[in-house]
Amino acid sequence: MNPVARLSIGLLMSLMALVGCASFPEARPLEHVDTASGYRYANLEGATNSEEMFVILGFSGGGTRAAALAYGVLERLRDSWVEMEGESRNLLDEVDVISSVSGGSFTAAYYGLHRDAIFEEGGRFQSDFLYRDVESDLKRRLLNPYNWARLASPTFGRIELADEVYQELLFDQASFADLADNGRKPFLLINATDMDKGAQFTFVQSQLDPMCVDLDSITLSRAVAASSNFPIAFTPLTLNSYPGRCGYEEPPWVANALQGLDTNPRRYYRARHWQRYQEPERDHVHLLDGGVSDNIGLRPALDALRAPTLQEVEWSVLNKMNRELVDKLVVIVVDAKSGGLDANFDTSPRSPGPKHVISTIATTPLANYSFDTVELLRETLRDREDAQRLSREAGNGLHQIDLYYIYVGFDRLEDDAERERFQRIPTSFRLPAEEVDALRRISAQLLEQSPCFQALLGQADGQEGRFCRY
Repeated sequence: MNPVARLSIGLLMSLMALVGCASFPEARPLEHVDTASGYRYANLEGATNSEEMFVILGFSGGGTRAAALAYGVLERLRDSWVEMEGESRNLLDEVDVISSVSGGSFTAAYYGLHRDAIFEEGGRFQSDFLYRDVESDLKRRLLNPYNWARLASPTFGRIELADEVYQELLFDQASFADLADNGRKPFLLINATDMDKGAQFTFVQSQLDPMCVDLDSITLSRAVAASSNFPIAFTPLTLNSYPGRCGYEEPPWVANALQGLDTNPRRYYRARHWQRYQEPERDHVHLLDGGVSDNIGLRPALDALRAPTLQEVEWSVLNKMNRELVDKLVVIVVDAKSGGLDANFDTSPRSPGPKHVISTIATTPLANYSFDTVELLRETLRDREDAQRLSREAGNGLHQIDLYYIYVGFDRLEDDAERERFQRIPTSFRLPAEEVDALRRISAQLLEQSPCFQALLGQADGQEGRFCRY
């Protein structure tokens, strides 16, 4: 056999071996469910911030645009102080929960892991993500011949390459075990979408309990990759599952919810999904971008405001309000949605092309659903205020809570040209430095100009009763 043939056969055998071993990283099975361990809200309650002011941040999807908008809000909160019980407290330190999807998950996860290090000028988050052409990093990884053979494996996809990029740029080998060991709030809710159920999937231990999966073994880069896993561009991210192997006992709320299809259909379907994770034949879960089920990251907050027990939602805000632990509830929504300004199809009889059709399918329903979610949140807070008002009038004992709903989004810009400029910024992972700077400035400005934010800081009276909107 001549040397060329021998070399060709050697290369072929090496590639075959590479294909055979290429696979997604498997999560570790959970030996037994222990609510006193793992990444759970209750296990972070030793943190210094108080629940008297309960602060929830929601970071939307939208690539680097969303990450930069969320970053600007964190910067402004860092520089803000509130008076509570005669002492001054930093508002960023008072954040209890951050719920994020897609682009917003990069900012949330890095802050949750490294805290104030995220603000270092020229530091890792800025230089290796916010101001970096991450799209080129992803493309280079995809075009590397070494990865072509790996991608031929049925259990290794483009999302695994993205995971590797995010790991190298931002997260190294950090996992949810690091967040659990940290023991500090905010509690991170990094959200993806379960492809089979079309439902939100949140990387917290309580979500993985019925799957008997140990969240501590999952890296933050993998959770962020799942959360930002835009369909078609990436393959679904696969998690292995071990149902029935950890002694998991279904909480009572599931059986109760399954009796209430007509009275509470949302709770009913959540219970059905919960049960399906326990089915012994379901050895895997396939995840897509969190924006497919909730592009604004608010559904967990809605559940927490409606669930009466900690068994149903481990950080039930309604439970905390009923126990009179919360005096001020602050929900800040950071929404990087576009305005759909390019959809000028109705000005021409010509049928829109495939590019525009795909773009519309991928973005318009998400924007409409996000709008409905925001309105549902406002209605939920309004219902609480109405109940408090009736209680005050009747002189009974419902705990009175100050409610602050603060919306940071391009819709709040009054200048038409400025609003259109920001709405036209693409949702890619590559933006010019001047656009990133502008997004950081405008998000801080929108937060600062909010009458409710000013009222929260004691700088203005922006409340209608005890409910402040915007």
